Amino acid sequence: MDTFSPISSNSLVERYRIIHDERMKSLPLVNSALEVEAVGFCAFEEHQVGVLISPWFMNLVLLLGSDIGTRLKQGSKSTLRFPSGPIEFTTAQDEVLGPYLTAVLFRSVAEFPDQHTAKEVAQEVMQEIFKSTHDRHAMSRRALFANVGSG
Repeated sequence: MDTFSPISSNSLVERYRIIHDERMKSLPLVNSALEVEAVGFCAFEEHQVGVLISPWFMNLVLLLGSDIGTRLKQGSKSTLRFPSGPIEFTTAQDEVLGPYLTAVLFRSVAEFPDQHTAKEVAQEVMQEIFKSTHDRHAMSRRALFANVGSG
C-alpha cells in the first residue's frame, strides 16, 4: 500500500524542468526568456499554494497536503474559496509527482519579456488571492499584467 507523501515546490520545479528539457524546449510556444520557477508557495489550509512559472504557461498550483488527491480524477474540477473569492482548479495527475491542482493564469507566456516580469506578476497574483474581497478591487489578468509590466 502506498503512503501519502506531499509534493514540495522544489520537486514540482524539478519535474517541470525535466519536462521542459525532454519535451518542450524545441516547441515554438516556448518563451526562451523564461525558466521554470515556483513563486510564493505558502500554506493554505492543509496544502501549499503558489504560482508555477514555466516557459510555456503560468498556473496557480495547489500542492495537496493530504491524500485527498487519490479520490480526484484527472481533469476533475474543484472550487476552493480564498479570501479574494472562489478559484476553480483542475486536477492534474503526473506519473512522477502524483495528484495536484492547477488554475490557469496565462495559457501562453509569449508576451512576457523576461523572468523578472513573470515573477512580479506571479507575486502580485499571490498577494491578490489572499486579499479579502472587501479590501480589493477586481483586476483582470490583462490589467494585472499591464500594471506590473509598466512599472
